[in-house]
Amino acid sequence: MSGRPPEELAVELDSVFLSNFSKKDGKSISVETLVDTLIVLYDECCNSSLRREKTVTSFIEY
Repeated sequence: MSGRPPEELAVELDSVFLSNFSKKDGKSISVETLVDTLIVLYDECCNSSLRREKTVTSFIEY
């Protein structure tokens, strides 16, 4: 992982989504949607056979 504190990463993520990550039609993905997606990914990784893979284990432990 990056080694940066989660708070710093959250601030950077907020700035990316709030400033310039939008489609041509003006719609963008909300931070809440991204967080929900990451939670689902985390849950799936924790509760499946993928947990045995090194990269997945690193993600879960982070």
